[in-house]
Amino acid sequence: MLVAELEGCRIDAFSAERGPTYHCPKCRGKVVLKKGRKVVPHFAHKPPTDCTWATGETRAHMEAKVLVSDALKVRGLRAEVEFIVNTLPGDRRADVMAWSPKGLQIAFELQHTPIGLDEIERRASSYARAGIAQIWIPFLKSNVWDEGTPRHGGWFVERYSPRTFERWVHGFNGKNGMWMYDPKDKAFWLGRLAGHQSYVEETTWYSEGGEENYGGGFWKYSKRFKELTLEGPYGAEDLLIKVSSHRAFSTSGYNWPAARIANLVPA
Repeated sequence: MLVAELEGCRIDAFSAERGPTYHCPKCRGKVVLKKGRKVVPHFAHKPPTDCTWATGETRAHMEAKVLVSDALKVRGLRAEVEFIVNTLPGDRRADVMAWSPKGLQIAFELQHTPIGLDEIERRASSYARAGIAQIWIPFLKSNVWDEGTPRHGGWFVERYSPRTFERWVHGFNGKNGMWMYDPKDKAFWLGRLAGHQSYVEETTWYSEGGEENYGGGFWKYSKRFKELTLEGPYGAEDLLIKVSSHRAFSTSGYNWPAARIANLVPA
């Protein structure tokens, strides 16, 4: 948890000092400031606690939120990590909330762990109803570098098995593809999914009556695998924000709300 409350005011762990009593913005329980050379500054609940905000968070996720927030601030935008949106279901925090010069709120959701389809659709719909533009950025799985090859200055994975929420994010963004984050190099890649075809080998067999039968000998699209093309890498400071809108639509068990979508554009 990167943000706590001090005497009723928000304070981030980077600015906080040891000594004062800090509280969780959700449960109001006491939290402890953790700072050190090997840890990202953050707050931790004092045990025992049943607060849902006390669940373990990866170092990579915390680093990504700080990285995005800092890059936005360098560009002169107001940005806050773990900003509370009261209309959101479940965990009501946006990973990073930014404000455009005209006051439009833009929520950044950096998805390190899988999120259920129902949950991501509920959160996206809540952002949409609140008039908040949104961008969902999945973390790249480490195996993409083992299973892919360089192509046109980027990276290509011929047989990529996208997680369910990645399929949703890709569909939500439409022709813009989806931005993905590499926690190892702290870099962003523009990912695009395309159909993957596999060849069904031709086979021959005989029926009981001695009749010869044939099968296979054709290409078919895989339901599980996609081709993943990655363009990049880009640093957070190399990307600008462009906001567009689209209508609600549904297909193949996926539902996307009418929403404002934030897309990243190389500067």
